[in-house]
Amino acid sequence: MKKNFTVFVFYFAGLLNIQSQLHQIQIEVENIENNGTVYIAIYNDTKSFEKDNGDKKTYVKSIIEKVNTVRFIKKIDLEEGVYAISLFIDSNANKKLDTNLIGIPTEQYGFSNNAVGFLGKPTFKNASFKLIKDSKQIIKLK
Repeated sequence: MKKNFTVFVFYFAGLLNIQSQLHQIQIEVENIENNGTVYIAIYNDTKSFEKDNGDKKTYVKSIIEKVNTVRFIKKIDLEEGVYAISLFIDSNANKKLDTNLIGIPTEQYGFSNNAVGFLGKPTFKNASFKLIKDSKQIIKLK
């Protein structure tokens, strides 16, 4: 009886072991004007993307790396799903996206799909992409 129970447990565990497949996303950031630090946040839902308050719990993945001018490339693995990427280049090392008096960014920024918003960031719908195979997102900074 014990042997049959063990076989059943392994069989049942195999049925439950339905894992999402990982795919590689290559993020390419183009036209970097100044050396600095790139802050990349990857989201998988509308609420987190549109209401981001800097809380790292809202990100699926975050990346902070030094960058030089011209281009930055980063490859990461993510599960299949719908994602949106938001990023900025911190060129003065204060760890935030600087804006002028009326709220317009003074440092470079960008979003997946090169989405743009009206008087603010784009919607999750416009910036999101479905990751179902290895792919690339080329983001041109503003």
